[in-house]
Amino acid sequence: MSLSYICNMKSSELSREKLKLAGKLYHVRTELGIKQADLQKEGLITQSHLSKIENAEINVSAIMLYHLAKRYGKDMSYFFE
Repeated sequence: MSLSYICNMKSSELSREKLKLAGKLYHVRTELGIKQADLQKEGLITQSHLSKIENAEINVSAIMLYHLAKRYGKDMSYFFE
């Protein structure tokens, strides 16, 4: 097994986890009936930033995940189950 194969495998695993996390964030928010614009009005996160996170275009920071989890009434570990 070549080193490049292993590196690509890890990258794809990370991509899957990123997509899974993004999907959970989107699902919980929409399940609660919270709009992206609502969170922007609350001063938690801009709509465009949240959109990029939920579409797995960018990574969510640990502190932002903490704040989103708290706002959604979830423990951070929920997003990694």
